[in-house]
Amino acid sequence: MLNIVPPAFFLGHSPGRRIGCGLNDSLWKRTAIMHAWIYIVFAIVAIVTIAVLLVSLSIIAVSPVTRGAMFHPSARIRVKTAFDHLTMDEDQYLVDVGCGDGRVIREAAKRYGARCRGYEINPLLFAIAWLLSLGRRGVTVRCRNFWNEDLSEADVVFCYLFPDVMGRLAKKLEGELKPGTRVVSCNFPLPGWRPVQTIRPSATMHDDPIYFYECPHTKE
Repeated sequence: MLNIVPPAFFLGHSPGRRIGCGLNDSLWKRTAIMHAWIYIVFAIVAIVTIAVLLVSLSIIAVSPVTRGAMFHPSARIRVKTAFDHLTMDEDQYLVDVGCGDGRVIREAAKRYGARCRGYEINPLLFAIAWLLSLGRRGVTVRCRNFWNEDLSEADVVFCYLFPDVMGRLAKKLEGELKPGTRVVSCNFPLPGWRPVQTIRPSATMHDDPIYFYECPHTKE
């Protein structure tokens, strides 16, 4: 009697593999999984490398203005604490000088419906802030050097800058802000200005001071 054996490919096997060979199937699956993980690792390394290069290039591009200062975002508990002590009306205008990823202006718009603008000179951070703020009513982000901008219309100025520029910022604000404008500074005080209030968030990891000022300021 003639026995007819169907070709291997009808049984779901390649011609070069034995039918019913579980050992080969298991080895093939392990190899495929290993290759997949290698591709994933290489993709992660590539993404991280590109991100590091972009951050480095963005820092180099703006270093003449920022003097090499690194971006350090305001912790969300600090932003929340600041706005818990800073009330605003819908018709008021907040400016964040050096807005980073834009979390301050988004929180102010969300909480009070206020008009908000952030200035960020780092092109990478500006792109992030712009994307995250898309569709947010009253929120605008500008890729500009805030030192060259007129802040006289602001009702609130928010800043989280490094100590080496705080003296220059104090002079700019003193010359441009209208009476009644409030200034919020995270971590570092404005030299020569006496805060009307100084608070610390309750979080242990983020309990650095937040200074509140009002124009015209009282000199220390």
